[in-house]
Amino acid sequence: MEAILTANWTVDHGHTLPVYEQRGGYASLRKAVTMTGDTIVEEVKKSNLRGRGGAGFPTGVKWSFLPRESDVPKYLVVNADEGEPGTFKDRYIMELDPHRLIEGCIITGWALGLAATYIFIRGEMLFGAQRLEAAIAECYDKGYLGRNILGSGFEHHVYVHRGAGAYICGEETALLNSLEGKHPFPRNRPPYPVTHGFEGKPTAVNNVETLAAVPQILRREPSWYQNLGLGDIAGTKIISLSGDVQRPGNYEVPFGLPLQTLLYEWAGGPPAGRAIHAVTMAGLSGGFLAGDALEQATIDEPSIRSHGSMLGAGGMIVFDDSRDMIAVAHNAMSFFAHESCGKCFPCR
Repeated sequence: MEAILTANWTVDHGHTLPVYEQRGGYASLRKAVTMTGDTIVEEVKKSNLRGRGGAGFPTGVKWSFLPRESDVPKYLVVNADEGEPGTFKDRYIMELDPHRLIEGCIITGWALGLAATYIFIRGEMLFGAQRLEAAIAECYDKGYLGRNILGSGFEHHVYVHRGAGAYICGEETALLNSLEGKHPFPRNRPPYPVTHGFEGKPTAVNNVETLAAVPQILRREPSWYQNLGLGDIAGTKIISLSGDVQRPGNYEVPFGLPLQTLLYEWAGGPPAGRAIHAVTMAGLSGGFLAGDALEQATIDEPSIRSHGSMLGAGGMIVFDDSRDMIAVAHNAMSFFAHESCGKCFPCR
């Protein structure tokens, strides 16, 4: 399979602007500034790109909810908090290919008429924040950020904000409160961030992986992106695979790939003499798949939900038959009890 989001991860100095440009970087931005914002939104809608942070809402539809005309500034907030245990894909994007994310942010800013992007990154990801800051500085020097970007008259700025490590900041409205310097409690909705987001202004909130896909969609065609999936779900997904497998790591897979193919053919299966007992699908919060479900499931939201779990952000933790699953469940509950803000009824 052609690597899309992970193509630069093994390239020497792939995080730098010269190498990113040599490999086609910012060609999509140059194309974008010749297009209208509405056209770009329609292209993203046609691609069927969905949010990669867990909710899976159609990205182009979400963007279309943002008011086109506004008397106040509009913003993009990038959810780079990634606090779900077992999930580490966004961290790799920011550390190894930060310009792919930044280009996606600038294109989104042009398409929606946004004044600035705020990348809210988990506080422990210091190296990722440093890589982003360095990449942003390169963009200002090259004219990809600031005033009159590529002679288009468009002005856009990108800022990196480090959080304090609270798990609840993965929820978008808790993240917005934290970004504003408030306690990270989720907000009641409505109103939604698209009308009342950061500082009460219209705000698009997107995940790192979602925005990283935008440049490739614009560079190719929406139909190309749709056809990357093996079934009805468009595109690829980065799966963070850890636990009892021989080759753990991040795997970019086409939607619809059989789960067994990933676990055994790509990741080498469990250690010798062991059998896979259970696998989390969305970090610890997504529950577990076990038994026949492991053989029947494909890597897409409808299939995994039909087996009683969810794909979410794609953090898969593998447990072999040597693990005490009662102890695993107790450990998970201890984590969530500690991290819960206690505001919503299920956690009280």
